Amino acid sequence: MERRALLATLLGMSAIACVATPFAVVGQRHAPKTPPPKPVTHTIAPPVVAIAEPAPPPPEAEPEPAQHTFRVKDLATEAGISVVSGTIGRHVFLTALSTSGLAPKECRRVLAGFAGVKNLDRLAPTDAFQYAKASDGHVVAFELVPTPSDAATLDFFQEHEEKAGQRLAAKRISLPIARKTLSVALVIGGDDLRGSLASAGLRESAATLIDDALDGHADLSDLRAGARLRVVITEQRIEGRFAGYAPVDAVELTPVGKPAVRVYWFMDKKIRGHFDSSGREPYHGAWRSPVPMARISSRFDPHRMHPVLHVVMPHNGVDFAAPPGTPVYAAAAGVVRSVGDGGPCGNMVQIDHPNDLTSAYCHLSRFGPISPGQHVETRQLIGYVGQTGRATGPHLHFAVKRWNKAGQEVFIDPLSMKLDGVRVVPPRSREAFDEARKNLDAALDQIQIQAPVQKDAAPAETAPME
Repeated sequence: MERRALLATLLGMSAIACVATPFAVVGQRHAPKTPPPKPVTHTIAPPVVAIAEPAPPPPEAEPEPAQHTFRVKDLATEAGISVVSGTIGRHVFLTALSTSGLAPKECRRVLAGFAGVKNLDRLAPTDAFQYAKASDGHVVAFELVPTPSDAATLDFFQEHEEKAGQRLAAKRISLPIARKTLSVALVIGGDDLRGSLASAGLRESAATLIDDALDGHADLSDLRAGARLRVVITEQRIEGRFAGYAPVDAVELTPVGKPAVRVYWFMDKKIRGHFDSSGREPYHGAWRSPVPMARISSRFDPHRMHPVLHVVMPHNGVDFAAPPGTPVYAAAAGVVRSVGDGGPCGNMVQIDHPNDLTSAYCHLSRFGPISPGQHVETRQLIGYVGQTGRATGPHLHFAVKRWNKAGQEVFIDPLSMKLDGVRVVPPRSREAFDEARKNLDAALDQIQIQAPVQKDAAPAETAPME
């Protein structure tokens, strides 16, 4: 499935509720001490899995939900019921539950309840859970809330049952999403992209989405200090809490010394993506930038003078300058070859890809939740920018090598992974695209952006970093 198709498909927030008896019965036994403001009727079909389709965008004035959505926290005031919260951390699912104080038998019951509904083998350390248990220790209700890592994984899973010993089953329900369109201006300042995003009122996760929108429309080297951005993006909130962003509606990039570039999000039944004013969208194959929107401080150069050793030594990759702790993502899907000490490369991750290609990520401060032999997807977190090994400053050294028939490694320029083609808005959708572009142009034109001060002008290329 294409990246943007997957992202758009998963934008809705959904939930899974597991029941062994109808909610009406459960509501009578575990009703909150303070009754809800409106009469509530919970009716749930027999325990089968039902996956809801993403809901269409609501109107500006969103109506109140017709029904109360049961949450584990509703049982906090119930006599004889205790509610426990926790996160997965670096444990497997069962270990995380056991560490929280849940008995082994109940851990297995919860695990069995998710069978065929949710794969629990690849949970993130920040994924949260909450459960309610009775005085005899059996689970009354359970929730698992995966943390949105790219504004796509927004599923809410819930299990609920009435009697001890009964098997838990699963069902997905919907939670209302509040959407708000934000129009912001951003001037990239030095390498501190996170600070630039924060000053514009955006969260760090917006960097990946902005990079997605500009992918193929602008060169990575354009995203450096002094470049200006005007962005229209939709924020999503659930129960008043931030849940993620939708794909960028529109973005204008004005590089230093170059004309502005605008791209617009457009979708219909058969096409979706970020297109320029001509209705064209260049696209890559499977390869992406490992550090979205980071400035390139040193390029691939077989005849480079080493900045530390002061001898001619090939620079077999590309350096992305970024502050320590900046997330680093897999540039393409593959299988982790190694995670550990890479000598001069410091903390290093290597990933094997099809066509005898291997990517390397060097000087990491620490690793992500990965291990050798594990399959990773494009844009999956693998580590964080650092300055380990032989490095003159915090950055990511990113290299790509191909293994020849003799088993020897041959380094290639990562930036030579050229565009694979161009998508074009079809004639049947052109009128709708032109109308959407007109409205988004008006929204971009209304965003006020300050002229970059002199210190944010294009800096001279720094000494290359290993």
